Amino acid sequence: MRLMASIAVALLTLSAVMALSACANGHDRASDAGRADGGPNVRCDDGERCGASCVDTDSDPDHCGGCGRTCVIPNATSACEAGACAVGTCTPGFVDCNADPNDGCERAVECAEGAGCTTACGTTGSTRCGDVCAPVCAPPAESCNLIDDDCDGACEAGLPGCRLAVHRSNGPNGHFYTTNRDEAACCSMRVEAYDFFYLSALGIDGTSPLMRCLAPDGHHLYTTDTGCEGVAYESQMGFVARSAVCGAVPLYRLFLGGNHFYTTSAPERDSAIASGYEDRGIVGYVWTTS
Repeated sequence: MRLMASIAVALLTLSAVMALSACANGHDRASDAGRADGGPNVRCDDGERCGASCVDTDSDPDHCGGCGRTCVIPNATSACEAGACAVGTCTPGFVDCNADPNDGCERAVECAEGAGCTTACGTTGSTRCGDVCAPVCAPPAESCNLIDDDCDGACEAGLPGCRLAVHRSNGPNGHFYTTNRDEAACCSMRVEAYDFFYLSALGIDGTSPLMRCLAPDGHHLYTTDTGCEGVAYESQMGFVARSAVCGAVPLYRLFLGGNHFYTTSAPERDSAIASGYEDRGIVGYVWTTS
């Protein structure tokens, strides 16, 4: 009896072990089948399981940052970066200027290359669309027009053909002003300053011609009166501005004993007045640089 009982226990133990083995082998096969066909037993070594699929929630715009979190970006395709919705590619005609996925490609492209525009200094420039989010108004080239065309703060400075240098001398017949350097040093004249001031070379809006005139006593005077204030006309020197445009300064006129004296220096004017010269106002406005 004892032998029979021992055999029965041994058989039962063997059966249990085989059953457990069969069960274990069956789970592995089902699990393998699940991984192969995307079934309910799918196991994701990379990414996250969303339903029957493995997804990368760091980069999938349909599961961005979590299962089922879909990115919808206005006027653009959607993207997912580090688990956050981002702008992919803008719809043609739109541009993303603020990198904000909430409004997507928020600006319609309206920049017209070369279109006229107003520059920061008020001149007419042309539109440049290199950066459609921040188009610029390119200023025009500088020209001789008493305007700072190119917005550099230096109105026509150094531009050839815009200005004429006037030199100041002193001699037997008082002060003498000429645009000719050789004449300034001629005939017992002592040059006080070359390039003492500058006139506009062109008669453009806002200017008046400056006449060089000769009085009967041999003194020269300079005036915007085309009739030379009743004395002999010699030549037209250039043009003075009628107001302080383009960096122009006043050209002061003074008179004493037949001598017509001109200066751009207020202190020199005041000193001349203190020494007896008569203040005859401002002839016009000139420049102190070319």
